[in-house]
Amino acid sequence: MGASTARDQMSRFVPTGPGWRYADGVLYHVPRYAASHSKESPIQPLFFQVPYLGGAVIVAPKFYFTFWGYNKGGDPNKVEPLLEEYAKNMGGSGHNNIETQYYEGSSGTETYITNPAKQYGGAWNDDAAVPKTPTDQEIAAEALKAVARFGYDPNDVYVVATAHNHSEVGFGTNWCSYHSNTYYKKKNLVPYSYLPYIPDAGASCDANIVKPPSDESGADEGVTIFGGHEFGEVITDPLVSTAWDGPEGEIADQCTFDQMANEPFGTKVYTMQPMASDADDACVQSYK
Repeated sequence: MGASTARDQMSRFVPTGPGWRYADGVLYHVPRYAASHSKESPIQPLFFQVPYLGGAVIVAPKFYFTFWGYNKGGDPNKVEPLLEEYAKNMGGSGHNNIETQYYEGSSGTETYITNPAKQYGGAWNDDAAVPKTPTDQEIAAEALKAVARFGYDPNDVYVVATAHNHSEVGFGTNWCSYHSNTYYKKKNLVPYSYLPYIPDAGASCDANIVKPPSDESGADEGVTIFGGHEFGEVITDPLVSTAWDGPEGEIADQCTFDQMANEPFGTKVYTMQPMASDADDACVQSYK
């Protein structure tokens, strides 16, 4: 499959069938969840290469953040500035370079993911009332509000973060974050990630998993861990389960909760999980 054909998957039609849901005028895909500690196997499996399924990737990623309800619902752990700072520093890093080995297309026509220095696109605070327990459909609708605000580009990823004590059912007990898809104006695929208020889940979503960076609280470590988890997977598999995915999961899934470390991002340091590197046949924290 050529690169243009792979990208056509994300623009020429609106899919139906298993995995897709339609509610209150919003078409969205069932999310791809990052498991919490209680749902993750305590025994890490052997490394399995992540297979390519032929679909499109995000070649030149740029991330836009919506902080829904943060001004009213509160941000006691200062998640908003942490996420924005992390997003401003992740471009060009060795950790984000892991994704550059993954591509769209077929032999002779591969187009590889890039790791531009500036991947932070912008952020806004949506002060509209956020439900105590928002639904998948409501998170998808919020991602569409971000598209309307920032504009649409096929390389853009929209991140919805909900305020303290305002997270979807299942957060912390079953999962910690997710990524999914919706459609803008019925034809443009919108890849988005959902980050609940990660510190609310405590150790179940990686609080105090290692000694934190010197300028960060251990309660906040899961913010960058699961932010990195979702950002890596949404660009390598933006239309869920069509690009880099397999029986052992996407590139972050098989390395979850394994060998956490404080990684350098320029002059900053953040707690991160490793990602699958097919080139190294291992879970790694960086790639050249």
